[in-house]
Amino acid sequence: MYIDSKKFDYKKFSYPDADRLIERDKRAAQDTYREWLKNSVEAIVERQWEIDDVGAIEQVGDFVKLLKEAECTYAIGAFTSSIALVGICAEDLCRFFSVNAGHNLDSQTQFNRVNNLLRHGAISQDIADKFHTIRDLRNDCLHYNQGFKQKDLNSLKSDALSALNSIKAIYANILGVIDFQTVDPSKLSEIIITIAGEAASSEVGTLGIDEVASRTRNLFANAFGIDLSMNNSGTPVYKTSIYKVEDIDAESDPLELTLTDTISGFPVIVDITTDELKQIQDANISEGDIITASLVSKPNNLELTGIWQLWSGVRKLG
Repeated sequence: MYIDSKKFDYKKFSYPDADRLIERDKRAAQDTYREWLKNSVEAIVERQWEIDDVGAIEQVGDFVKLLKEAECTYAIGAFTSSIALVGICAEDLCRFFSVNAGHNLDSQTQFNRVNNLLRHGAISQDIADKFHTIRDLRNDCLHYNQGFKQKDLNSLKSDALSALNSIKAIYANILGVIDFQTVDPSKLSEIIITIAGEAASSEVGTLGIDEVASRTRNLFANAFGIDLSMNNSGTPVYKTSIYKVEDIDAESDPLELTLTDTISGFPVIVDITTDELKQIQDANISEGDIITASLVSKPNNLELTGIWQLWSGVRKLG
């Protein structure tokens, strides 16, 4: 039995305030989804942790959108959708790679396309096997044959995870992962900007500024072997150094002081109060000046320093 009655049909009733009632019902539905998310979030994150990370891959195509959606649907437990998306993603990735490898195989079936790439030496036997396994899963799923219908939830979950990790391994292998040990600063900056741009978009699975912090932390660990997390149980972090004043923003909310640490070379943005701004102005501190300052930051839930504030006053040097 399929019962489709998610919305109250106000057309059958002559309520003068039907619009208000519709909005009330929507708010009630929002509460239901919040409760579902609260009860499901632990399992969602556990499933996300089951998916392999492969690093940063410079070459992308439209198949990446499908890959991201497949990861998201797996995390929320929609395993059949994840299998289908991985299957379509694999076909588009294979076509994309064929063109890059100089082979015009676009009109061929996925079965023949993979075998021809193997015959040309463009892919290994292991990659071909992974492509074929995904193709078989995708065909069973989209044709929805009897064998696929009889799979229980654990089998579907296992198939979806295997397909996801296989397509990510294929992608990383045939198009290459950026080597963080040899990447130059401009490329690293480009990667961080890309992370921020993705988090600010409306793409499926994007989680906003907190995701930027998490992924940037992971990136720095891979690139430099440095963990940006303090791992200090959230204890406030204090830093005293000599800084160059890059910008004094008296118009933003909150007010901001942009500094560059003259020792490490790293920039830092400091939130300041109106009283602290007045103290800076009274001390005739302006952009380009060299100052000493003590800063403090309370780490966030990842124990990353985020918002920096002045711990004590600033002093102009020279």
